[in-house]
Amino acid sequence: MNSRKATRRRWLGNLASAGLGASAFGKADRVLAQAPTRVNVPDFPLSALTDSTVWNEENFRAAFLPQKSTTLIVHKYWPGPVQIFGLDPHAVIARCRDETIESLTILFLDAGTHFGYVPRSLARQTEAENRDAFQSLSSQIAETVRQGMAQLTGGSGSPLDLGKEPMLAQQVTLFRCGNLTARLHIMEEQLIKLVLFRDEPEARHWFDPAELERRKSDRVKSYVRSVSEHSNGDILLDDIPILPQGDRAYCGVSSLAMAMQSLGLSIDTEDYAASAGIRYGSTQGSHIRETYEAAAAEAGFRLSRATRYDHDKVMASIDAGLPVIVWRRWTQERDYLHSMFLRKLAKDSDAQLPAPDATDRATWPAKEAYNHASVITGYNAKRNEVIFSESWSESVRNRRMRPEEMEGTAYYTFLLRL
Repeated sequence: MNSRKATRRRWLGNLASAGLGASAFGKADRVLAQAPTRVNVPDFPLSALTDSTVWNEENFRAAFLPQKSTTLIVHKYWPGPVQIFGLDPHAVIARCRDETIESLTILFLDAGTHFGYVPRSLARQTEAENRDAFQSLSSQIAETVRQGMAQLTGGSGSPLDLGKEPMLAQQVTLFRCGNLTARLHIMEEQLIKLVLFRDEPEARHWFDPAELERRKSDRVKSYVRSVSEHSNGDILLDDIPILPQGDRAYCGVSSLAMAMQSLGLSIDTEDYAASAGIRYGSTQGSHIRETYEAAAAEAGFRLSRATRYDHDKVMASIDAGLPVIVWRRWTQERDYLHSMFLRKLAKDSDAQLPAPDATDRATWPAKEAYNHASVITGYNAKRNEVIFSESWSESVRNRRMRPEEMEGTAYYTFLLRL
């Protein structure tokens, strides 16, 4: 199988996990990555690159997966093969708000998607063996996309410096495509994508500059309004989008994208990965923590990082409408328990997690376990639960854990404040 087809299959894993449930990590992720393309998918209409009315057509919107989501913002994926400018993109992604397509992303090349997950121990070998070929591939795709855009629009576009934080800054190119505005991102050996917008002002910023000019008290109130209290005692942030990381070393940057997109910062997982320097599929030598700080600053927040999980501070953050990201130790066995409990709770609202006694603590991930990032989306004080979501699929939204377990397994807690 050639590399382009292999990466296509990895993205099919994302599609399956986004629409079909089960776990999208570990063994389950590898199984889902073999899922076939959805049958009876219409051909992707190239008119969608120039005409926003196509985005409004029911058949076009209904073709993307997942078809349903509980959140205000949801990323949906075209489930069949697409060819644009003679290239087979990794993915075509519709960013929707209230089921209306706001933007359309053609992901032509992403280093993490191309290589899949590469452990740190193999990072140098992977780069050494693939550098020349990948550089050549990246250059070829970039030139093909530039030529395609020139033919499509009749021009070479206008350069734009995007982002105010140096770590997130990109020089992109804006094009007028029919009644749409296109933003072309080319980051050498990292990322090539085209993002289409209904309106040009939306293409010029990561974050609405008018939002930064609002009074702090008004911003605080708007975030508090996003908190919902449920009859079972859950206090939840209901509008955290799920951005599947797929078979990529992207849990940290996907979790960041999920949290920050809910707060209005429209940076995607792949942009964070490129900014952090996740190269050739590995996090070796990357700067993910610094990327977190830059993302917070880009949206006018301050970010604190604690080595100890403090449940009171986490609850206060959720009460303020601000999601929390934790980096924690992870094992597949404990992950299975959390998955099974979520299914059990759906059938029995009185179901309880195991008490955090010595027997249960013996099954918690230890220091030699894998590292993983999750987004805390709520809590239930009556049930003594912290509620969190993963960057895998809708099926792992709002899982449950005892605060004691989170305290015992989280090694970084990232808290936002204005």
